[in-house]
Amino acid sequence: ELAEQLYKSLKGRRYLIVMDDVWNAEAWNDVRRCFPNDNNGSRVMVTSRILKVARFISPLNAPHVMRFLTVDESWKLLQEKLCGLDSRLCCDDEMGW
Repeated sequence: ELAEQLYKSLKGRRYLIVMDDVWNAEAWNDVRRCFPNDNNGSRVMVTSRILKVARFISPLNAPHVMRFLTVDESWKLLQEKLCGLDSRLCCDDEMGW
């Protein structure tokens, strides 16, 4: 019933759906019929850590494989998120790090 309601609400409209961290092909198969294809530019973007799942979902398109951040890159990203682009605001002494 919920799948039918979603389909009807999207039918004839342009939409962008983002599905993050799909773990198996069955999950995609369960929801894909909810998204009407009206050839109007609508898109469904899917992320997955599992290459096999990404290839199953979109066999004609090569998946974009991302690498993990290094420890230094992770630390810099955390500082930027906490203190903005000026990482000097995140003084180790003040933050207790």
